[in-house]
Amino acid sequence: MTDITRRGFAGLVGGAAALSLFGTPIASAAHRPRVVVIGGGFAGATFAKYLRRAMPAVRITLVEPKSSYISCVYSNEVVVGLSSLKPLTVTYEALAEAYRFRHLKRRAVEIDPVARRVRLASGDSLRYDKLIVAPGMAYRYDAVPGWNKATAADLPAAWHAGPETTKLAARLKAMPAGGTAIITVPPAPYRCPPAPYERASLFAWYLKRNNPTAKVLILDANETFPKQALFEEGWNRLFPGMVTRLAASQGGAVQSVDAGAMRVQAVAGAFDGGVINIIPPQRAGALADATGLTDGTGWCPVDLRTFASTLVDDVHVLGDAAASGLPKSATSANAGAKVAALAFAETFAGRPVTDPLFINTCYSRLAPDYAIGIASVFEVDPKTDAIVVRHTGTGTSPLGASLGYRKEEAEDADKWFRALMADTFT
Repeated sequence: MTDITRRGFAGLVGGAAALSLFGTPIASAAHRPRVVVIGGGFAGATFAKYLRRAMPAVRITLVEPKSSYISCVYSNEVVVGLSSLKPLTVTYEALAEAYRFRHLKRRAVEIDPVARRVRLASGDSLRYDKLIVAPGMAYRYDAVPGWNKATAADLPAAWHAGPETTKLAARLKAMPAGGTAIITVPPAPYRCPPAPYERASLFAWYLKRNNPTAKVLILDANETFPKQALFEEGWNRLFPGMVTRLAASQGGAVQSVDAGAMRVQAVAGAFDGGVINIIPPQRAGALADATGLTDGTGWCPVDLRTFASTLVDDVHVLGDAAASGLPKSATSANAGAKVAALAFAETFAGRPVTDPLFINTCYSRLAPDYAIGIASVFEVDPKTDAIVVRHTGTGTSPLGASLGYRKEEAEDADKWFRALMADTFT
């Protein structure tokens, strides 16, 4: 086998506790560590970029079979025709060249943490000193009876951007007049907590214009959800009577789906849909599970100051797959990757790792000129060693704001998305 060899760390990492928890130290600065990053999403790409900034001499290989990445952020706009996949798509070529890392267009199929090797689908293997795993999330096809890999082709989740997104858009466009668009929400945690409610909002916006007697039904396995009061205010304001949500206590949890009959069985009863969007329960990507990085939750427990796996030595888990307590959002993935990159550089230099701060910002669009947002700063609680909110930022939307204010927030959302994409992929 062949051996193939919101800006800046200071804003995201701080604190006073001196800890060295990044796993096995690398012995000397004369050794150029081999760092392998598996997965080129918001977490993996950010880590490769910011590790290069912190450590000019380190050898970095990004293992990502695709030449380009399609952002799931803003993909709800594609479903209702407000955008296309093109502005959501970026290639890795310029990023790899600018930050001098190798983009290996191969699929990782196995990790040997004892030998410190990654086996590729090509049969080759890749040695590493430190391994970063950012496999994202995977659908649990066994969690909703009647929804599986076969029926998902007709009932796309569209929680991975790309062909699923365009399929769901076609289903919405072809929905019978006066029908019901059903969106099911899995138990938390799942990728992008507010996104199902943003999707419901944009469904309502689209249907109000194209199918005005249609309705939107949210069948929710959760009792509450992020930005709930802001969403409900927007629904009453923009789409009165169009959006109904059944929470867990109202029987909203889904029990099964019949794709042929276009029927969803929830605790509250059976519901027929003109469109059925099953957002399934989720877990860490398959490679994480196969490597022993996951626990009974299906996610990967990590040290919150470094994102080192608590189960496997010298492997670090970033992004949605990590059971960190942070929201499973693109901004959190970006922030966590910066924390991990700085922790690596500090440990390599023999300096202590400080307690991090994490910034999470999330905007949700309810209509083209109506958006709401939240901004929070998280820290590690020294008493419980868990992620807690340090404070909520001034960027969080107020209730009762004018339509003009919401329009400005929609403009801010566009700026936020462009900045996030640029900070990650350029």
